[in-house]
Amino acid sequence: MFTKCVALELGPKGIRANVVNPGPMKSPFFANTRNVTKEKSDHILEGKANKCPIGRVGEPMDVTKAVLYLTSDLASFVTGSNLVVDGGVQYI
Repeated sequence: MFTKCVALELGPKGIRANVVNPGPMKSPFFANTRNVTKEKSDHILEGKANKCPIGRVGEPMDVTKAVLYLTSDLASFVTGSNLVVDGGVQYI
């Protein structure tokens, strides 16, 4: 809702407001924040990959591409949106 409010407020000034909501990502940050070994980190990510219809967890470049889209002219009419970049993960 915050993003929608920002979009309403700033839209008349030509400023778009969007959010990218990433799912499970493979990155050094993942292991470092959980204080686990690389093997344990890989095991956790493998379990999350099994819940993704795409069959893998995300890479940082997946989020980068989403942000590049939102900042490009291709998304010139997109504002107040939440772009979910999670590979269709199911949290059941």
